[in-house]
Formats: sequence, structure tokens, C-alpha cells
Amino acid sequence: MQTIPSEAAVARKFRLERAPTVLAQQEAVAPIAFSRLCSESAFRGRTLAAPPEEAFSFLVALAPMAAGEIWIGGKHSKVPAASPGDIFNFDLAASPVAQLGPTYDILRFYLPAATLDQLAYDRGLRHVGGLRMTSRGTQDPVMHALALSMHAMVKAAAAPPALFVDSIALAFHAHVACTYGGALESGSPGGAGLAPWQLRRAQSYIEAHLDGNPTISDLARECRLSPSHFGRAFRQTVGMPPHRWLTRRRIERAKQLLREGDMQLAQIALACGFGDQSHLTRSFTRRQGCGPGKWRRLHRS
Repeated sequence: MQTIPSEAAVARKFRLERAPTVLAQQEAVAPIAFSRLCSESAFRGRTLAAPPEEAFSFLVALAPMAAGEIWIGGKHSKVPAASPGDIFNFDLAASPVAQLGPTYDILRFYLPAATLDQLAYDRGLRHVGGLRMTSRGTQDPVMHALALSMHAMVKAAAAPPALFVDSIALAFHAHVACTYGGALESGSPGGAGLAPWQLRRAQSYIEAHLDGNPTISDLARECRLSPSHFGRAFRQTVGMPPHRWLTRRRIERAKQLLREGDMQLAQIALACGFGDQSHLTRSFTRRQGCGPGKWRRLHRS
């Protein structure tokens, strides 16, 4: 039986008060999960043992870590000190248990085996099967970049944008399948872009849900594609991933409301799908070079 990670379950396993957790690809056979594991005080004891499950865990160090110990299938080994960007991955079927160093900051990627195979099939990859494990730490710049991208999302109090989280999950899956599973593209016609009708459907759906939190699965369903195929096809057609296009459209909608009405910035933020006014201000300033309040003063007719 597949276990869906929850913040409480992950925190309990690693003996933490909190382990903020975000789920992605929730319409797959089992979701991919991202959790932040952060201990700022001395860690006492081992992580709690869990029943074996058909899933894999990738741990990416975000800060230096002291040496520790690991028990995999009951066999003991030492774990060397780690640098930021080092990764460790484990087959959870072997019920690994760890003795971690005094303090640590880790981004944990949880990947069910069934979802690994499902998304590989959707991408036109050969069956992945098992993954190459490394419990002694190795540098992986791609995994490190993905972990840094998810770090702020996992820490945020507001619900993260589903399109962004799903895109990171698909990128994580593709990297794992090819780098640790040795999967190769099968040659199936999965590299084509969206047909014109599919692009219109996707863009219309996004426009109609600017104030919501659409997912990759929502858009893929509109286009009658798998989520992984849709994500690649949209990027090839539009030149950017869906979450970035969504953010651009939200900014354009915010500019329209700033020009034409007297809504408060907090109201505009909610109407355009931003978590709060500060989220609107950060995104707006990054793309327009000034905050929404100043932009309104400069552009009101």
C-alpha cells in the first residue's frame, strides 16, 4: 500500500517539530513530495524506522553537514560529511535508518516507484526499473538547483503555485530517470509542440483561472495529453514553461486593473492569483522594474 507523505509523518520520522511538505503530481498513481528537513540543534537518536515501501528518497544538502551513520537493510555504514549540493538517495524498500549530524538543512524529494514508471511511460522512456543508489554523497548540480528552487516554496506559508511545483516535479523525474535509472528516449514522437487548438485551449484555461491555482494536469487534460508530454510541448511552442507564462499573464492582468480602477493592491493581488500583496509586489517589481503602486501613478490615464 502506497503511503502519501504528510508533514506530520515526515517530521515524526526525522524527529523534527516541523517538516514543511508540498505535494506535486497529485493525479499520478501517487504524488511526488518535497519536504524541508531542518534541525538547528543537536540531533539525538536515529531516524525512526518505517515499513518498507516501493519508493525512493533523494536528500539534497542545503548547508554543510557533519558525518553520520546509516543502516540499510540492517547493514551499517559510515556517512561522510557533506557539502551543499551533495545528494544521498535511498530505496525505501530497504527501510533505511540514519544517525544524522548535530545540525542539518536538507531538501527531501520523495518519488514513488509507481509514479517513476508512470511518468517515464508518459515521456516515451523505456521502463526505468531500479535506480542507482548512493548513500555516501555525491555532487549533483541539477538536483541542487531543483532543491534551491523548491526551498522557498516549501518554506512559504501560502500554498505554492501548482504549475511551478508540478514543473519542478517533472524536471526532477526526468533527471532521475535518465541519470540514476539509465532511461533513454524511446524515439516516440513526444518532442512535437502543441497543435494550434491545444495552445488555444491551454491559454484560454489559464486566462479563465488567473485567480486560481491551475495544475499541469488541468492543462494537460484540456489538451488531451499526459502532464509530462504537455509540459514539454508547451515549452517548445511558447518558449517558456507554463508557470512562467501564467505569471506573465497575471502581471498583465494586474497592470490592467491598476490602470482602470481603484482597487487596493491587496485586492488586485487576490484577483490575479498572487498569494498576497507582498507576492504581487515582488513579482511585479522583478518584471517591471518598479512596484505596482509606483507603476499605477506613472501609467494612470
